[in-house]
Amino acid sequence: MRYKIFNILILLIITSGVLVADGNIKKYYAAENMIFGEEAYPIAKVWNTAPVPVPFFNLDPGFISDTMVIGPEIMTTIFGSYDYKTNGEANHYLQVDPTNPLLYHSVDMQMDTTDLDPATAPTRRTYYAYSSDGGLTWTNAGTVPVNLRSGYPSLRLRSGTAVIANHNTSGGFLTSNLYIDLVPQLGSFTEYLNPVPLPIWPQIEVLSNNNVGILSRPQHVTGTDYDTLYYQIWNGTVIGPKYIMYVTTPPYTGTVGSNTRFNLATNGNGLLTAAIAPVLEDDTLGASRIYQRTSNDNGVTWGPLVTIYSPFYEGADVIAAAGGSDLVYKPGTDKWFYAFPATKDSVGFRFYESTRLYLKKSDGSLIRIVSREEVGAAESYYQPMAFSWNIDFPSLAWSADNNVLYCAYSVTTQDSGAGGFNSRDIFYQYSTDEGSTWSAPIRITNTPLIDESYPSLSYWNKGGTGGATYDLNIVYMKDPGVGPYAFNGTGTRAAHSVNYQIFRKITEAAPIGIKDPTSIVKDYKLEQNFPNPFNPATVITYNLPVNGFVTLKVYDITGREVKTLVNENQTRGSKEITFDGSNFASGIYFYSLTVNEFTATKKMILVK
Repeated sequence: MRYKIFNILILLIITSGVLVADGNIKKYYAAENMIFGEEAYPIAKVWNTAPVPVPFFNLDPGFISDTMVIGPEIMTTIFGSYDYKTNGEANHYLQVDPTNPLLYHSVDMQMDTTDLDPATAPTRRTYYAYSSDGGLTWTNAGTVPVNLRSGYPSLRLRSGTAVIANHNTSGGFLTSNLYIDLVPQLGSFTEYLNPVPLPIWPQIEVLSNNNVGILSRPQHVTGTDYDTLYYQIWNGTVIGPKYIMYVTTPPYTGTVGSNTRFNLATNGNGLLTAAIAPVLEDDTLGASRIYQRTSNDNGVTWGPLVTIYSPFYEGADVIAAAGGSDLVYKPGTDKWFYAFPATKDSVGFRFYESTRLYLKKSDGSLIRIVSREEVGAAESYYQPMAFSWNIDFPSLAWSADNNVLYCAYSVTTQDSGAGGFNSRDIFYQYSTDEGSTWSAPIRITNTPLIDESYPSLSYWNKGGTGGATYDLNIVYMKDPGVGPYAFNGTGTRAAHSVNYQIFRKITEAAPIGIKDPTSIVKDYKLEQNFPNPFNPATVITYNLPVNGFVTLKVYDITGREVKTLVNENQTRGSKEITFDGSNFASGIYFYSLTVNEFTATKKMILVK
């Protein structure tokens, strides 16, 4: 290992691939295939040094929604033409210093606005910007490393200073390297080179002992290669040897390796968890599981691999994980929370119809945050958009008092821009009971002819004590050129455009709680039980728009009533009840809800 203040050359890493629509979600993920090149680029040119251009669209001045003040859109001074911001993981491009809440830090990946070569993106850089007045004004501190091609940064704070990881070739080969500012917001970074070649797309966490944990993986270019996930520790001086966290197991679906997505999170007291989603690795249902490993000593040793999500049947369809993900701990506790989209693995692009965003909790529960219908997400795409689900890129964060869990995400709408691609908007929701229930979706942007995506929440957000309001800090991409320009597999690229990193502060006018569920429920609805099939228990959820006498009964395949779950007056709202099938034989059962003039019946399968 060697470290330096950088002024160096680069090698090339290109993202390309194929988008296949043959009725399998995992074929969709086969799009991201990396190709390695040997061309070097000179350092003489400094990219994007001109003042931030005035966009030809209007920035949103802000608005009030219920008790929430959605603040104005503010440019962080980072702009460019690279609009493919993540390979699946939530990189958290924004951080607020909890010891001085006026100090904000942000990173983004961009290429020069005059670079018309998105396939190789020779001017792609990681930019660092900061604000010292609570996000009102921003300073662009330049690229990290200086004038060297890099990709997919991850940002954390260490004693108030920015810690950035990205992949580049500063040490002579492609790998994930680490950069730490000398003092808060100086913009003069010390480089720590990784001795291990090829692991890229780094996820990092600053540990309780002030070391930095790094999770990364190489990109394999064929479907026969094993995909290996590595963990390393920067100990204050050097990046240590790699520890193998996970190795995928064939068979794979697609033309590249398993394309594992992964996240890393710490509770700040020594607990560290990695979430691992090998999206092209087949299980018995033809879709992939999601795994988790936890360390209780800042990553020195790791516990066993634990399955936290397995595909399951919903009727005749398999519910498979799809899209980006995020993982956070509730600070100072042993509770972690993992958000990811899932949908029916159906024929062609019809699987967009059933997308939902899930929250998996460390206690084993699986909570649906939102579904496609609730946010009006597109049921189909006008043109393929590589690795962009219709509910995607969830970003999780907590309020400073640990009372509110936030989730922001991107929604692909049925609107389209001039180039014929679907546009995207930003939504968020919050929970005051550790993710068990969620507020109604809150729409931050609503711009049919502008693309907004890749939301990123700060880990720290003011809130709680002494009647103080709650603040939520977010950045996202705003692009008047709707559609993918930098990367779209083998699909058609959108026209060249300039996108901007936007900062926004959302302030609650009062301490927030879940809105009265009676104001959210508008129609009768009987949900499909979850999980299904099940053994031995499953949860049935239903909505009541008005008060009424409710009966919920279970019947066997012959129509014989075998269990009464509910038989009482209930107030309006969202309800759920658990059916325990321990004393019942395997087979098909039906559950029927009757309230006032409404009746609905659904099928469930008990498998022992």
